[in-house]
Amino acid sequence: MNRFGQRWQPKVYICDSWGKDCGPMVSLDVVSAVVGWLVALCGDSGFHLVRDQQDERALQKVLQGSMESVVASAPPTARRTLERGLTRFFKAAPALRLDGTVPVHDALEAAVNAQILKLDQWVARTTGMPFADAVAVEPVLLRTRITDAIVSGLRQYAATGGMAELVRALDTAEILGRIDALGLRLDGLTVPSRAAATFSLPRDTVSFTGRAAELERLMCMADRVARDGDAARVVSVHAIDGMAGIGKSAFAVRAAHLMGARFPDGQLFLHLHGHTPGRRPVDASDALASLLLTLGVPASAVPADVGTRAALWRDKVRSRRILLVLDDAVSSAQVRVLLPGSPGSLVIVTSRRRLTALEGVVPMSLEILPPAEATVLFTRLAGRPGMDAADPQVAEVVQLCGYLPLAIRLTAGKLAHHPSWAVDDLVHDLTATQDRIAVMRAEDDSVQSAFDLSYRDLSSEQQRVFRCLGLFPGTEVDAHAVAALAGVAPADAQDLLDGLFQHHLVEEPARGRYRLHDLMRQRAASLVSLDLVREIEAAVDRMLDYHVHTLLRAASFIGARIPTTIAEAPGSPPAVMPRIDDVQQALAWIGARRADLHAVADFAAAHSRQAYTVRMAAALHPYLRGQGHWDEALVLHRSALAAAISSGDRAGEAQSLANLGAMQRLRGDYPAAVESHRRAREVYRQLGNGLGEATAMHELGVNQRLLGDYVADLSGQQEARALYRTVGSRIGEANTLHELGTLYWITGDLGASLSAQTHGLEIYRELGNDFGMSFAHNELAVVCRLLGDLRAAPTHVAHALDLHHRLGNRAGEAYTRAELGLVEALTGRIDDALAAVTAAVDLHRELGNTYGMGMAVLALGTVQRQHGDDRAALASLVHAVAVNRETGFRYGEGCALMEAAVVRDRLGRADQADADLAAAQELHRRFGHRYGLADALVAKGDIQARRGHHEAARGPYQSGWELAREIGAALLEARAREGGGRALVAVGSRDEGVRWLRDALTLYERVGVADARRVTEALGRL
Repeated sequence: MNRFGQRWQPKVYICDSWGKDCGPMVSLDVVSAVVGWLVALCGDSGFHLVRDQQDERALQKVLQGSMESVVASAPPTARRTLERGLTRFFKAAPALRLDGTVPVHDALEAAVNAQILKLDQWVARTTGMPFADAVAVEPVLLRTRITDAIVSGLRQYAATGGMAELVRALDTAEILGRIDALGLRLDGLTVPSRAAATFSLPRDTVSFTGRAAELERLMCMADRVARDGDAARVVSVHAIDGMAGIGKSAFAVRAAHLMGARFPDGQLFLHLHGHTPGRRPVDASDALASLLLTLGVPASAVPADVGTRAALWRDKVRSRRILLVLDDAVSSAQVRVLLPGSPGSLVIVTSRRRLTALEGVVPMSLEILPPAEATVLFTRLAGRPGMDAADPQVAEVVQLCGYLPLAIRLTAGKLAHHPSWAVDDLVHDLTATQDRIAVMRAEDDSVQSAFDLSYRDLSSEQQRVFRCLGLFPGTEVDAHAVAALAGVAPADAQDLLDGLFQHHLVEEPARGRYRLHDLMRQRAASLVSLDLVREIEAAVDRMLDYHVHTLLRAASFIGARIPTTIAEAPGSPPAVMPRIDDVQQALAWIGARRADLHAVADFAAAHSRQAYTVRMAAALHPYLRGQGHWDEALVLHRSALAAAISSGDRAGEAQSLANLGAMQRLRGDYPAAVESHRRAREVYRQLGNGLGEATAMHELGVNQRLLGDYVADLSGQQEARALYRTVGSRIGEANTLHELGTLYWITGDLGASLSAQTHGLEIYRELGNDFGMSFAHNELAVVCRLLGDLRAAPTHVAHALDLHHRLGNRAGEAYTRAELGLVEALTGRIDDALAAVTAAVDLHRELGNTYGMGMAVLALGTVQRQHGDDRAALASLVHAVAVNRETGFRYGEGCALMEAAVVRDRLGRADQADADLAAAQELHRRFGHRYGLADALVAKGDIQARRGHHEAARGPYQSGWELAREIGAALLEARAREGGGRALVAVGSRDEGVRWLRDALTLYERVGVADARRVTEALGRL
């Protein structure tokens, strides 16, 4: 306020040589760049204060004397060119003194000092304070900026008039900064930014790295515009947007330098100050005035209203092909009136906002740098000789910088200016601090200030939501999650997220899914920490309530075979949850948020809300088990177990132990699984929870079976079944029948296995438990194949696959595809069989299921052997032996050894074949695998017969047939009768041999396999 109580208006008046007040002035010409910069503080009104030509003449008198020394060191040719140009403004060209000893920049500074002295005298008389104080700028900096403004003005004038010699002469003067890069404040009033267009581009960035694909796109467009611009009749406009610090301006300048030659009528650069500290964005009207002045329009000829200015601007460039760079735009409205109308011109706009309202724009969003380009940028900026971009320490630094160019530049600058520092010092500093972006700064430049300028663009509600995102422990959120965090309706949350997205404060990697850049997340967390504690706690509670209750809703559709006691969910259900009405929607919802749900569960444990951790882990268990995310489940269940123990939640402890044991078994750690299920059984027993105890006992038995203790498994399943009946759990009873059915076929009691699996399937069907039915059908397919019922086996396989697909159970699908391959091979469809078992191997490998891999590779080797590809079969079978031995699946190991023996014999490796076969028989005998033993006996007969030892083959065939008939394995029985019949014929017992072959034919025809034709032909020959 002045002494009369009026607000000070930042106006500058220029006095003539007699001290007469000439009134507020503005830039009339490039020669008066110093005056134009100073009086730009007056705003748009300054243009209306040039009343007539008399004011211009008065200004000329002031300027003419001081400008005589501006180009004192210019060469003669450049001087003559300059004199011709100055004549357009002055009545007579100034007498230019020639003094080759005075650099151009020094001469300019002398002229500037003379101008400032006059201004200072006038301001002091009028306001009582020196001019530098009035504009709140250090005098040295003020002189430097004005000097640069004059040089820039002369460059513009020279470029407009094609005065190339003058441009070269002025190249000896370094421009230290842009004219409008200074934020000025006057009596506490933030001064609006005034546009200062230049007819030259800013200096290109020497360290510019990457962005090759994006540059190529712009270059192609520039070529197209240069070639077809007139025909297209449109201006090509490219909007380069991206988050703060992503390198938009550097990219635009690099692109403009590369494309400049394609636009011979000039390249204009205009900074719109969308995000300059202490400056308001440039008004579109002022921007138009600056562009017109740059083109040589006198200030007195600049129209008053923005519409007329825009029309004049378009008219001035109508016949030109120009490249216009509009840097740091704040909105589409700021840019729209600045667009030229001339076809063949190209406009590059940079902005932190997505300029979605700008018509006909070609958007290009810059992303963070790829790691390889980020390391190259770091090494260039660090300037350390011998530094290798492939150094892991460099890779870690740029990763900690979030691959953000601004953060990389500031961090590399520290290394460049601290010779005693090493890269690992940076790594230590960035990892040791809790506020990483706080250390990413240099002088007045910092990542935090860049982010905060974007944050200030937001509405208060958008700012609150952005801060709330700092509380979310995961990576991606949607509108429902944000609604819970912020306590707003989902529709409002979506609008707020869209706003953040438009400002590049969040990214949208998938429709409706949003995430923060790593450094931006840290800034949000820092900002939210300043909110009231009660508000933070309320937001955290809402977030946890939303995730646990929505997860429980989704988990209810996935289902599981394993019965559990349902614990009450903590907290309160949210007002609105996403629509989840079936298993597919449930799988999609959890699948898209799996990592985030895990992060929320861990966050709950770390913030003394253990009940959420325990409940979420239990709810996620069926999904993680079915989808094969077993390593992740192991980590989650260990966290849940620790949370339950620390909070004294005994029921949660037991459930976490049971789930942990299940995952340990799937990962092949059977001893650990046994221990977990034993502990779970003990806790359930102490709690008097019969259902939990029965389930733990059932799971414990499965582990014991996998360790080869079939007696313990049988006893445990029978005990668990009785307990399930006592507590009335039908699903539990079905589970024990399922396990008993598996145990029975492994030990060779195929009839009992068929009965148990069929009974279990009936219960699953009665309960509508698709998960249980899928596994029952799979096991029934195995039993039917072993029994030789190749009509029923494919049906069970089809049912199992259909259920697995419906449930999204990839682990179950992998097992069934292996079984499908074995069934297809037996029915003669070898190509289909190979495709099925190969798919099973790939799926088990993807899931990391070692146990399943052993079975699948065994199936693959078996089918390859039947296909006649012995070398591939042997490689698969050797792998199967190793994997099954590693997991302790003795049945699979024995079968793989037997198959390998057959292949080795066909390859002429008799000794190895005999050793493998002997090992297979020993394993099957020791563990009671009656089907496996029968199969190995028949294989021994085949090997002896192939070697011509028909008498020696009769014994194994006889023993194999007797055992196969005892266990009801019709197909194996047929193979034994066929081999034995051929051996009998070979040793002269023709009649008995024919009888055996006829028995084999009957069995083959009953089973329905192609082998019947082979036996028929053999009988025909006999």
